[in-house]
Amino acid sequence: MSKKYSIKHIDGITRIQFHSKPTYEETKSVIDEVAENFPYERRMWNISNINFNFTTNEIIAISEYGKLKFTKPNKIALVAADDLAYGEMRQFMVYREQQGVNIAGVFRNEDDAIKWLSQ
Repeated sequence: MSKKYSIKHIDGITRIQFHSKPTYEETKSVIDEVAENFPYERRMWNISNINFNFTTNEIIAISEYGKLKFTKPNKIALVAADDLAYGEMRQFMVYREQQGVNIAGVFRNEDDAIKWLSQ
């Protein structure tokens, strides 16, 4: 496991926490690891303690890559504390939901995300 992120499966939720800003390629690798080793329907991606600032094209590409890896219906909570990251995650959410396979939500803290995922 990388020092840049951690992945845990707790109470039916796969929790991905970034500890430092990943590159586009590192993000794809994390998606690969989650898809291969944590094939569950509820996931929380937490970027609240990093400076997240991918370009619009990278956000679209990450979203498309995730759609290829996660083809079964699933629920995704994105946690972003700062305004810029929160806005970018809302943009990501729109791209993820376009095919209707995913239900995504963006939250400011883990507690709200976990509560939503547990419903």
